[in-house]
Amino acid sequence: MNMAELFCPLLIIGSYLLGSASSAILVTYLWTGKDIRTLGNQNAGTANVARSVGLKPAILVAVADFSKGAIPVILARLFGLTDVCALAGAVAAVIGHSFPIYFRFRGGKGLAASIGALLVFTPLETLLVLPVLGLVYLVITGSAVTGALVSLALLIGLNLWLGHPLVIALAPLVLLVTMGLCAIPQAIYDWHQRENKRSLFAYWLSPKDQVSGGKTIAVLTDSLASLPTEICTQEKVHTIPLVLILPDGTYRDGVDIDPRQYYRLLREEKLMPKTSAPSPGEFLTLYERLAKTHKAGVVITAPKELTQTWDSAKLAGEMASNQFVVQVIDSRVAGPAQGFVALAAARAAASNAELEAVLQVIQAAQENVGLVVVLDTLKFLAEGGRVAEARQWIKSALRVYPILCIIRGQIRLIGMARTKAKAIERMIQWLRTTLKKSKVALAFCHTDAFVEAAALEKKLTALFHPVESFVTELTPVIGAHTGPGVVGVAWWMLPTANQ
Repeated sequence: MNMAELFCPLLIIGSYLLGSASSAILVTYLWTGKDIRTLGNQNAGTANVARSVGLKPAILVAVADFSKGAIPVILARLFGLTDVCALAGAVAAVIGHSFPIYFRFRGGKGLAASIGALLVFTPLETLLVLPVLGLVYLVITGSAVTGALVSLALLIGLNLWLGHPLVIALAPLVLLVTMGLCAIPQAIYDWHQRENKRSLFAYWLSPKDQVSGGKTIAVLTDSLASLPTEICTQEKVHTIPLVLILPDGTYRDGVDIDPRQYYRLLREEKLMPKTSAPSPGEFLTLYERLAKTHKAGVVITAPKELTQTWDSAKLAGEMASNQFVVQVIDSRVAGPAQGFVALAAARAAASNAELEAVLQVIQAAQENVGLVVVLDTLKFLAEGGRVAEARQWIKSALRVYPILCIIRGQIRLIGMARTKAKAIERMIQWLRTTLKKSKVALAFCHTDAFVEAAALEKKLTALFHPVESFVTELTPVIGAHTGPGVVGVAWWMLPTANQ
């Protein structure tokens, strides 16, 4: 076996491992303590770092990403390997950047790594086309896809015209195809998230050309609302996930975490998850997208006392004020009760109501929604520190099942019982005296307690005959503060004909 046959496979493997060292993730974590994949558009790339973290860390990321593509080509030439082997190393680095083995295969797009490789293959020609990339991407279309297509096509033609070897001349094409294949998962995600799928292709190629100033009000909420995906899709409610921080990494609430495995860990291990609100950059990214199809937006958040989501949404709204009017509303409730407020706003928006009318509907809904739950344990509530009395409740008895509700943004204890069955019965009795029996919507909720939620649904449906209802599992971020085994109900007293 000659040197090329020995070192080329090692170069390819090493290039993938080098590409997997995501500089965007590492620099952002060192800079802010957060995961870039939970900020902005969740892309682990230079542009998202610049927008969500800052220019200086973005420069560091750019230099590192260029180097990941350049180093395999430089090493291949130092060891006298073929251009094919050098290109294979560059491709491996791009794949590693897009699907990093160290970061659960969630990385960036690979454009910077590709350019780094091309700067070594054909430095002068690549430098000549870089201004074209910047002009098309940053000035004309706002699309990295279009910028890469135009500039790399130009580079291929320039390489062929100058008589470079075929492998080097077509290297931009190989890297472009690699980036396209790596982008397929993101494209599928965008397809499912996009309301107007016919405009998605045009949006990829030229976001700046999309028509702005739509006719409706966009309605947004955070993942604490725990609305089922099908309801959000049907009612056109946009949801931004909070962040769940576990020992093995960070996860988007309700998006990329397995609830069953998560609750098993909560029950079996001494695991105390941490949570984080969405960043202003993440809200800003969504505002900018919605500004193309909506004339304004309202954001329904959980209480300010419980999360910083309201602050992030408000700050992003101020940043986007020149192109998108945003009203951020503290719902004063959480869970599906917060979801009901968002549904009220979405239905008003769907009827082409003006912003002021949507805000009036939200205010009316806030007066007629609520949430009550029975906890299976006080441990997580006490450790989380959001309810000052929780530690005292633990000391007051060896084993109790508290019944909690949210009133004016504060969690309040409305009762306790020695057994969970009795606690649920007390909750039902409390609902009997609290709710009117006419025209009510109910959302039965739980954290890994499907059987108890189904039993509660059966009892309360027979008792109140809701005009609409659904069962939903509270998101893992809520579970981080309440623990598994929660069962409860949110209500929405709908207006009657004479109201």
